[in-house]
Amino acid sequence: MIYNQNVPTIVGSNISTAWAKAFIKCYETSGGILSPAIVRISIPSDEESVESPEIRKIVDSKLQPLLNKNAPLQTVVETVAGTIFPESVWTLAKGDRHAFYKMYERMIPLIKHKSTNRRGTYFERLMSFSGFNGDKVNQLEHIITTWQNKNHRHSALQAGVFDPRTDHSNQPLQGFPCMQQVVFYPNGANGKDGLSVVAFYANQTLAEKAYGNYLGLYRLGRFMAKEMGIQMKEVVCIASALKISDSISKTLCKPLINELEAVLNDADI
Repeated sequence: MIYNQNVPTIVGSNISTAWAKAFIKCYETSGGILSPAIVRISIPSDEESVESPEIRKIVDSKLQPLLNKNAPLQTVVETVAGTIFPESVWTLAKGDRHAFYKMYERMIPLIKHKSTNRRGTYFERLMSFSGFNGDKVNQLEHIITTWQNKNHRHSALQAGVFDPRTDHSNQPLQGFPCMQQVVFYPNGANGKDGLSVVAFYANQTLAEKAYGNYLGLYRLGRFMAKEMGIQMKEVVCIASALKISDSISKTLCKPLINELEAVLNDADI
């Protein structure tokens, strides 16, 4: 494993280009790991431009079959994104965040019934973190109401995911949570220059998780920006270790690299 302490920030004009640039950069790195890594994603004002269809198609139709040949196309990215922000539930809530919380809370037992979610989801911990006295803490609602009540202290606008009471264990492989914390940072006076969503990851894999992570964080940020009355500006992911993949070799990734480079070159990004 090679650690490079001089890794530049990877910048993308949307989710897709940022992911593609990070994927290529990791591929070019000895061992396929960047440590640490910063990926900065600008969010276009036009929602249709948040993803690039050509790159998303490569992820869904070329990359996902390498990871899981039996998985239906598109479901892997959307499943990962949904652990951070359940877009379908928000749609059902029709813009009512309190109804949104209640709907998701009722779904938690069913969600945890799936083995991959037995330890919970990121969104669960953000909106229903278990307090030391047994009470549940809705961190997202606290942040929104704090901001709406004109308390704009930046240190109040952060939410924790990692819980040492349950997450410090001797398991050799735990899987969840990789994301430790998320900060909603308002740029400029009263957020006039937009909201940055800054997420901290202990480990992140580009092939398996990162595209869905970026999409989920964007949707979470869009929700928070709307409720706080701020324009969504960017997503920043900081990972202590960013790895190309845990399950497929760099050799298998080579055709994908060629396709991604061609798309980026054609778009001149």
